[in-house]
Amino acid sequence: MTGSGAMSSEEAQDLARELAALSLEQAAPEELVLFPEVSEEYFRDPDGVLNAQARDEAVGFGLDIAMLTPYLLAVATPVVQFLASIVRDTAEEEVKTSMAGAIRRLLRRDTTPAVPANQPALSTEEARQVRRTAYDQARGLGLDDERASVLADSIVGRLLVA
Repeated sequence: MTGSGAMSSEEAQDLARELAALSLEQAAPEELVLFPEVSEEYFRDPDGVLNAQARDEAVGFGLDIAMLTPYLLAVATPVVQFLASIVRDTAEEEVKTSMAGAIRRLLRRDTTPAVPANQPALSTEEARQVRRTAYDQARGLGLDDERASVLADSIVGRLLVA
């Protein structure tokens, strides 16, 4: 994270790669062998890779098959941004709670209850929003309903199953 509390573009790309690779294990594991090259090419020229995929042409290093990987990367990017906003909001709330507790301790009036350690990473509504974000992004990239659903399900499923 940068000093301002926002992710750098490099960190966001790394997280999008990580999420896309984890999702690819479920959606199209046969593409994992090519993932490093495709992700590198995608982040160098996202439109070029996606346009080549849309026309079923070769991407920059000679592949001529329709792959899910570039679409997963394109969808993972806004999902990571959404997750960053959840983390930021949660962190802000925790800081407020921690500050109040610290001040109460200073006043010797600590009455704040302990926060449960096993809270789920995402609420049901947040998981729905992640899926909706992924699905809408995939449809916006031109994927049909079935492929967009597979892609969105693989992303949200990977986030919910540790």
